[in-house]
Amino acid sequence: MTWQIDLKGKTIVVSGGNRGIGLAISEQVAQAGAHVAIIYRKSEDAPEVAKKIGEKYGVHCEAYQADVSDQKAITDLFQKIYFDVGPIGGVVCNAGINYKKDALEYTKEDFDGHFGPNVWGVFTCAQAAARLWKQHDYRNGRIVFVSSVSGTIANRGVQQAFYNPTKAAVISLAKTLAMEWASQGTIVNVLSPGYVLTDMNASLKDDQKEREETASMTMLNRISEPSEQAGTAVFLLSDYATYITGTEVIVDGGLSSW
Repeated sequence: MTWQIDLKGKTIVVSGGNRGIGLAISEQVAQAGAHVAIIYRKSEDAPEVAKKIGEKYGVHCEAYQADVSDQKAITDLFQKIYFDVGPIGGVVCNAGINYKKDALEYTKEDFDGHFGPNVWGVFTCAQAAARLWKQHDYRNGRIVFVSSVSGTIANRGVQQAFYNPTKAAVISLAKTLAMEWASQGTIVNVLSPGYVLTDMNASLKDDQKEREETASMTMLNRISEPSEQAGTAVFLLSDYATYITGTEVIVDGGLSSW
């Protein structure tokens, strides 16, 4: 019997699933046979991205525009996805924001700008899914929060005094929800990437010196590709991870293990 991940018959919701790590996850769950619902905020290319994924892997893939910080909109959207695409089997809460500046300059608006999408927005998606699963007595729900190694370390030389605490909050939230929702069969875990070549880390793509210096902080001496993060998320969504919950999986090339 061949060991392979099979997500056929499930719909996986991926917030921020049209670019970066989220896009890699959308592609890999589709490759595993799942239908995909991408939630995006304002990217004009999201519908086309979804169309290409659907055509490439022969699955139903739709893009839905929504603000993850809007609780009612997300609750309504999950109901719509359930009937448009199919029964939701898993959710990847990946959408988030990060902008760097001196902590002496941060304002309340900056705080809300980080904690709104990065923590509250993660919760709204998880809550909407868990409510649906309870309503339909579905006892095999999977939730994956995309946090960051920045939730457990202070990145050397990087000014992100609000981003890091949001990622720490997500790790704690996952453990708490895993405990609360275990009785209804819902599993909640965390993927915490290290440095990844995405638009959020655009300088790592554009500046070779910075890329080499950052890579040298890892044991593997290189920066991760988004696809190397996605595989862990797909595994956590699968039936091979039925006894893993409340757990953070760090995929950082050894950055935090020195």
